[in-house]
Amino acid sequence: MLRNKAPSEKNRADWNHYANEYAKLHHADKLINRIVSEPSKAFHPTVWNHIKQYVPSLAGKRICVPSSGDNHAVFAFALLGAQVTSCDISEYQLANAYKVAEKIGVESLIEFVRADTMQMDAIRTAAYDFVYTSNGVHVWIDNLQAMYQNIYRILKPGGIYIMCDVYPYMWSFDDDANIVKPYDCTGPFESETNITFAWRIQDIVNAILEAGMQMMRFDELSAEKDYDLPFWIRNEEYEKGFRLGREEVDRMYDWKTNPLAALPNWMCIVARK
Repeated sequence: MLRNKAPSEKNRADWNHYANEYAKLHHADKLINRIVSEPSKAFHPTVWNHIKQYVPSLAGKRICVPSSGDNHAVFAFALLGAQVTSCDISEYQLANAYKVAEKIGVESLIEFVRADTMQMDAIRTAAYDFVYTSNGVHVWIDNLQAMYQNIYRILKPGGIYIMCDVYPYMWSFDDDANIVKPYDCTGPFESETNITFAWRIQDIVNAILEAGMQMMRFDELSAEKDYDLPFWIRNEEYEKGFRLGREEVDRMYDWKTNPLAALPNWMCIVARK
């Protein structure tokens, strides 16, 4: 029924359908309480160090988080005193995030805007000190140039952009480290419910540079060990109650038993307008 629709339209319907199940996992009290007690836990340690270096005082800063998803970064920035705009294509995702913001007392610091990251028409030009995109954004983007032109547009002159996302080659492997597609096969990949993409590093970097931003750093990062939500466990498995013991998680992060742990799992880019 959803076939032949534009990627953003189809994915919006998919995320609206999936939003409540997603929130059960990503807005679980254990995860949210961890961010409330230590906002830096919303970020990979290396990414957090870059945020502290390039945006040293978050209090009072205007920050935009396009494709905000689980909104963990949004909650963290607000807890640290920033004025945050959370943008997502799914109004249901934003509604669930607002409930969490109310619960932890930061709703007055967050503006929730339903917006496609490739358009962001409702977001003012040159209004933000800092734009941040977190994991799982690029897989949903069908036009990288439009995404980064808009990020450039909404940043103030001299404003900072930081991204952290899955290392692109990861899309070439299955969970058993078998090759399932060539690296340069970028999509679109259409299922009954959504349309995704597997952009290469060069696609993302060139889109950033072509938008007019100056790259400051590029980092290749290994996944931090997380006993609550290990990097290699699918969301749907956790939603069904699947859990691993500590020894099993330790083996998952050991490259001798999991070959994918030998390679970087995340990439981080810092750029300036």
